[in-house]
Amino acid sequence: MRLPSLLAAVALCALTATAASAQNSPVAVDVHGGTTGIGIGARFKLNDTFVLRADYDALKHDDDFNSDDVNYNGELDFKPFTFAVDVHPFRNSFFVSAGYATGDRNIKLDARPAGNTEIGGVTFTPTEIGTLRANADMGDGAPFVGLGFDNTFTKGGRVGFRFLAGAIIGDDPSVNMTSDGTLANQQIYKDALERERLELQEDVKDVKTWPVLQLGVNIRF
Repeated sequence: MRLPSLLAAVALCALTATAASAQNSPVAVDVHGGTTGIGIGARFKLNDTFVLRADYDALKHDDDFNSDDVNYNGELDFKPFTFAVDVHPFRNSFFVSAGYATGDRNIKLDARPAGNTEIGGVTFTPTEIGTLRANADMGDGAPFVGLGFDNTFTKGGRVGFRFLAGAIIGDDPSVNMTSDGTLANQQIYKDALERERLELQEDVKDVKTWPVLQLGVNIRF
């Protein structure tokens, strides 16, 4: 056998062995996208029933938001790390999942009224209000539950697909608010601003439960 033919045969055998090893590997990585943004993840198969999963996602979104007749410019900054156990009760691609999501989950809001505006039920001028700034903090972490389909470890080949539906279930967001207008240090305005903060906190409480819908492609190593 000539040397080039021998080298080709050795390379083919190595690739075949690598592919076979990958198909039996308990380790996979993935890329995915959905309501938590674009993310990457890793998973480790303990056995046919239990798979450990770690995901990192990033989502940044700007939108307008109205609360108590004040129009805010909103910015969502969402960067969760999710650690979960995927349980395949029937030892097929269907799974249920439970875990915990940590990382940044904040909503920043700002408004600069152009005309007279009610703050906490009292009307103030734009100069008296200045710029309103608020931050809704959804906490350091929250439980995650979900279900889906993932055939990475239940089929042959290196490539698998995953669909996940669930929710991150947090507490009511904690809102703080500041203002830099000419009345910022006056008690009557401080009291009005506190009422405005409470109104805003009530309006954003629905974001404490964040829906999770994801589609991903997994590669086994």
